[in-house]
Amino acid sequence: MKTMIVDDGLFSALEAAAELSGRTVQELVNEALVSWLADAAMDDAEHTAIEKARAEAAEQGGVEFELFFDELLEERT
Repeated sequence: MKTMIVDDGLFSALEAAAELSGRTVQELVNEALVSWLADAAMDDAEHTAIEKARAEAAEQGGVEFELFFDELLEERT
């Protein structure tokens, strides 16, 4: 177990949420951290997949979405 410093206002909100949910502050914090870490891992995996798709599209002569539409708008004016 480790100790950390939490802002007083945040801790008060955690205590209230814990009381309302019938759980402990520690349970809420651990659940929130697990969720946040899972989201961060998903973000990394998604970023890797997006970069791979961009590279494959570029190899096939594709262009970025914004660039495509910017050029399209320039042609119309």
